[in-house]
Amino acid sequence: MEVKNLGKGQKSVNIFKKYNDKYTGRKVVRLTSDKYISHHPYFYNKMITNDGRYLIYASNRDGNRNYYKLDLMNGANIQLTDGYEIDDFSACLSGNDKFLFYINGDSVIRLDMDSLNEEIIYKTPEKWKIGAFGMSSDDKFMLVNEMNKKDIVQNNNWSAFETQWAVKPNCRLIYIDVDNKRSRVIHEEAHCWLGHPQIRPHNNNVLMFCHEGPGTKIDARIWLINSDGTNLRCATPKEPDEVVTTHEYWINNGSKIAFMHRQINGRTTIRYVDPITLKIKELMECSNYCHFTSDSKNTIIVGDAQPPVEPFLFIVDVASRKEEKLCFHGTSWKSYGSTQDCHPHPAFTPDENAIIFTSDMDGKPCVYKVEI
Repeated sequence: MEVKNLGKGQKSVNIFKKYNDKYTGRKVVRLTSDKYISHHPYFYNKMITNDGRYLIYASNRDGNRNYYKLDLMNGANIQLTDGYEIDDFSACLSGNDKFLFYINGDSVIRLDMDSLNEEIIYKTPEKWKIGAFGMSSDDKFMLVNEMNKKDIVQNNNWSAFETQWAVKPNCRLIYIDVDNKRSRVIHEEAHCWLGHPQIRPHNNNVLMFCHEGPGTKIDARIWLINSDGTNLRCATPKEPDEVVTTHEYWINNGSKIAFMHRQINGRTTIRYVDPITLKIKELMECSNYCHFTSDSKNTIIVGDAQPPVEPFLFIVDVASRKEEKLCFHGTSWKSYGSTQDCHPHPAFTPDENAIIFTSDMDGKPCVYKVEI
């Protein structure tokens, strides 16, 4: 019997539901209860411990959205946080698994995974609201994007996406020295929505962010800047037939940025851009992914397809440039208070033998694991 949590440090047990995917036969496990809204952190954030045993996920099982640590061997659960304004997609484990970084209201928190003690790494000034953060690969630095509160559109449905872009909000990027808790504004734009901050792996001087908004209306999606605020450059100039460039991420070794590109005729491709030369290379044509990511050696890619393609996760063999169905994700893409709640956001486990994803195919957003 599943026990409802009562607060930080409380323990419970998740009952796993195992089945074989009806389309591919692969083994799938539902890891969380369909009684609550649950999902894993954003797909390029570290969410599983190095030994592959524990998963960090968010759930509203105690009435608020909080973070939990789930034992993937036996379903044992520990509630890690007890907050009312937690950004439930922001969590990111440190490289050594000792800490969990996440956003709570106007603060970035570092939580000790053993003691559950917390410390504030950064607190945003009153007029600003934190959007998201990206960690450096050595956990020494953090890149945060913020929006002026006067420009925020208060709506949790997709109808607000274009409205938020149309406001042309005042946004800025903050570069934070984590251990010394020192921060500085490195870039600010008076009339542009900035998002998806990420630091180049193994090179803390090169930062990536995006101009957020409808793909056909923004000037260009992917931008780079140095950590001292110099050398701002566009990495993906907009093409005449472009519908959207989206969901960019750094390849694990930092040698290139991967992104999706969709044309007016519906052709969707996986592309790379070199952060030094800014040369763009097309890898292959693919299904209509909403999000995608690579394994640590960039030999396998996983993506979550969206309409008009059937609702599947796909895996790609990079060497052969071949795509195949991994499993049915069946999500509705609808909002449960956040537009991201039931997005699959596929992510590799550390051993890269399985994929974590979220779906509401059982009624509410739940976290699943499928074997590759």
